[in-house]
Amino acid sequence: MADALPWLGMTTVDTMRRMRFATDFALPALCFLAVSTAFAQAPAPSSTIILPQQLVAGQPATLAVLASDGRLAAGVDVEFSGGKRVTTDATGRAAFRAPDAPGVMIARLAGASVSATATVVAAAGEAAEGVQVLQSPRLVMLGEPFGIRGTGFRGEADANRVHVNDKPAAVLAASPAALVVLPASGTSPGLAQFVVEVQGRSPGPVPIRLVAVDLVFEKGRLATGEKAPLAVRVRGSEQPLELEICNVTPGVVRLTNGDVQRVHTGGGPENAARVEMEGVRAGDFSISARLVPAVTGLPDTETARERLVAARAQAPQDWASRVDKLIAQLAESPQNALRVRTELEKMMAEMPAGEFGRLLESAWRALLPQ
Repeated sequence: MADALPWLGMTTVDTMRRMRFATDFALPALCFLAVSTAFAQAPAPSSTIILPQQLVAGQPATLAVLASDGRLAAGVDVEFSGGKRVTTDATGRAAFRAPDAPGVMIARLAGASVSATATVVAAAGEAAEGVQVLQSPRLVMLGEPFGIRGTGFRGEADANRVHVNDKPAAVLAASPAALVVLPASGTSPGLAQFVVEVQGRSPGPVPIRLVAVDLVFEKGRLATGEKAPLAVRVRGSEQPLELEICNVTPGVVRLTNGDVQRVHTGGGPENAARVEMEGVRAGDFSISARLVPAVTGLPDTETARERLVAARAQAPQDWASRVDKLIAQLAESPQNALRVRTELEKMMAEMPAGEFGRLLESAWRALLPQ
């Protein structure tokens, strides 16, 4: 693995768009907030493990770790279900081999509660010819990694070459079946094409739309207790979009409709929304924005329930009550699908054997968004 990712510069990943503000004490009776003209990188809530969405059993793969400040983190220990451990190198990534058996692999930061999961699938009987992109997002927020699925990729991240609009993109995580990619800084918003090349083979360009989100405080100053709007503007798409707005420092400023809220832009050339905020006290504060992915399909809860009923007939005695509980949750409401899926991931990490294990995995797959 290379010692550096030259197209990442300082190996900084801007995971959220943030505007920073500072206080001004020009009037002694009031505390004012003056807008900084610069945007700053927003801290994520905690460190994050970046895994390919899908691993191939027994095959090489690569993961990455982002620190709480959004930077790729070197020297971080990551533990896998089963006891193996790897340490990220100078690029913030680590090579590993996927488990030999299909199922779900859980990766955790050593000594922390941060975790991530990936599906482990069996290797195909006959490898597909060349490189294929089978699944990719239609909309990507600049500064955020995005995942693609396909065939013919390499588990060694640097063996996959990805370009977005002719600019090299960073491959953060990789397996033969999936990649996690970060477009280069300075990539323009709008309709774009990305190209994946492995050992000189490529399926050709794949269309994608890149959007940028700007947070604009038009008033310029905000007194403690005063309310004013914050403009949320989208570049690169005239489609109405859903965004999650988060107040990173609620002790300094308050969002009047909740410190975590979702807003919808109006679409068109002026694709924007507004959020009302109120000054609380002196200090620096940050507001972040994230793109909420559109739902591409609903989980198949009926198929999942049928698979769980079949698994119940095969369940060892100490597993039966756990399966019964999941069946009851799906029967109660399809809205329990995410809760059941999460519990299935925990159960699969215990590597249940035989037909019982295969039926649990089949139920889990049915609960993935289609």
